[in-house]
Amino acid sequence: MFLTVRILLYSTFIALISVGASAFPNEPDGYGGIVWGTHISAAKSMKMVAVRADSPDTKIYVRAGDVLLFGSVDLKGIEYEFLRGRFRSVTLKVKDLARYMALKKEAFRRFGHGRELHPFAERYFWEGKISKIRLVSAFDLS
Repeated sequence: MFLTVRILLYSTFIALISVGASAFPNEPDGYGGIVWGTHISAAKSMKMVAVRADSPDTKIYVRAGDVLLFGSVDLKGIEYEFLRGRFRSVTLKVKDLARYMALKKEAFRRFGHGRELHPFAERYFWEGKISKIRLVSAFDLS
């Protein structure tokens, strides 16, 4: 079974461009050296792998040579989402529950505890001045 950290889909760690809100610790201004809003033409080594069915203007890319780690957590993959050619979000994928739990621990270490979205499910949310992050588990841990 695969988890997707996305801003995160099944197991989700999402960072999206946002307006307003207050900052959280270590709020990212992008991911993997790509700042939110960067045009796809400036992002090197990207290969388009999909178009979002619910948003034809949104294309999903992978990047050759990515280090598949979030802190010390092994990732299954990293997907970059571009809306009308502009970097909008990133999805970190993990392959099992143990790696999801390690990813959650690393997210809490980096960004603080966040806001729990549902008391009986693994769903957390951080909203800052430029980023939103969602961490959602595909597993019902409650």
